[in-house]
Amino acid sequence: MIYLDNSATTLTAPEVVREMVDCMTYYPGNPSSRHRLGAEAAKHLEDCRKRLAKTMGVQPDEVYFTSGGTESDNIAVLGGANIKKGKRVVTTAVEHPAVLECMKRLGEQGFEVVYLNPGKDGVVPLETFREAINAETCLVSVMAVNNETGAIMPVDKIKPILQKAAPRALLHTDAVQAFGHIPLNFARWGVDMVSISGHKIHGPRGIGALYVRKGVTLKETVYGGGQERGLRSGTENLPAIAGLAMAAELMKSGGEHVPALKARLMEEVLKIPGTVHNGGENESPYILNISFEGIRSEVMLNALNSAGIGVSSGSACASAKSGGSHVLKAMGAMADNSVRFSLSRYNTEAEIEATVAAVKEAAEKWRR
Repeated sequence: MIYLDNSATTLTAPEVVREMVDCMTYYPGNPSSRHRLGAEAAKHLEDCRKRLAKTMGVQPDEVYFTSGGTESDNIAVLGGANIKKGKRVVTTAVEHPAVLECMKRLGEQGFEVVYLNPGKDGVVPLETFREAINAETCLVSVMAVNNETGAIMPVDKIKPILQKAAPRALLHTDAVQAFGHIPLNFARWGVDMVSISGHKIHGPRGIGALYVRKGVTLKETVYGGGQERGLRSGTENLPAIAGLAMAAELMKSGGEHVPALKARLMEEVLKIPGTVHNGGENESPYILNISFEGIRSEVMLNALNSAGIGVSSGSACASAKSGGSHVLKAMGAMADNSVRFSLSRYNTEAEIEATVAAVKEAAEKWRR
């Protein structure tokens, strides 16, 4: 199958699989145990933390391992909101459900939740953030790259607004679709918390990490044995952590051909009458969202699936919920007719040419 659904999950890199097998073979102990096998596992855990921190450009003691992007988002949003610092939290209407559901819970707890709408290009203008942030703001959560459209948000420009209007507020970014795909500089951006996930960068499922800037204190949301310095209890998934560290290192190079693949795909697909690009110039080179006027998403997805091409109509985490894409609706796009093509370093020019041919054939067939 030609796999173009990498925003949902990526294929696990062979190097990652080998790293995990080695970890399970040579480090079988529980990192919290006091015997030799436990000590060896604990040392390997910290070595992996150092490796991941280096790829993120942060300090090892600022990295906390979680079960994935969803848990990282939950810890950051629910643990970061502090009613003593303000009762207003700001986010966007196009966030991942992992953030939006947390915001819903905060609203039920008495917080004022402000949802900012994007422009037609999927990006929330910086001025919109400036108007929404005030002295009562205690938390701002903004994704770095949208998982459905690839829109790149102005996360790097939000901290100065906070420093002026709400200096005690925390800034969190869901970088699940950004880490390893676009240049990031968390220290320069001034973000306080960053969520990443292993299975979006050719790592294993069920593992993620949360960067918490030194000096930031969060309320713990998972209780137990006090692992991860008390923030996230539970025995560490050491093989998956090793896989995440390896995947992050692999993403430091390679993939240089992906922007050209996306450009070729977009150029050819937009030649089809009635097609619309749901996005703008400022978006990830790994994600392309297209609406096909007069053809429902399910029809195009099934046609491409029959041709051996895997794509999606939006977020896998929201696919079970009815109502269509909240992201495209917020943008005013054709939510019921959209297809998301999401690429990876493993895609080839031949696969893109085959995809273009299949899309053109399906469009012609279902518009007769």
